[in-house]
Amino acid sequence: MPESTRMSLPCEPCRRCVFHAWQLIDGDELLWRAEWQCDTCAFGAPDTCNRDEGPGPAPGHVRAAVVAAEGTVLVDLRGGGVPALRAVRKVLGTTLAELHAAVRDGYRATPVEAALIRRLVTGSTGAGSTGAGAAAPE
Repeated sequence: MPESTRMSLPCEPCRRCVFHAWQLIDGDELLWRAEWQCDTCAFGAPDTCNRDEGPGPAPGHVRAAVVAAEGTVLVDLRGGGVPALRAVRKVLGTTLAELHAAVRDGYRATPVEAALIRRLVTGSTGAGSTGAGAAAPE
């Protein structure tokens, strides 16, 4: 009978895994990170656990996890002018149609997205109201 060989496969999320996702600001750029935490395979071990990161707007499942954990703020873009519109397009990568809807209805941003929009519009790194309008937590 042939000798059996042991083979290891990349980690797949199991019942013991918990998905973590977050956004952060690096200079004037939005970044996102996501990883699984598992008490079986170790926290954030990139060679065994699903860990991902990148610049720009987060993928849908990552952003949904951030929203679930941190909520959203309503960014009012009316009266913000061109700087506000440029900031939203840079941070969120919106289409013109999405930008038009955001001006009309406001935009539900994550706290980190709102902070970066505020920074790009006002040129400041501190808290306070955005030049794009008030950001109100929801």
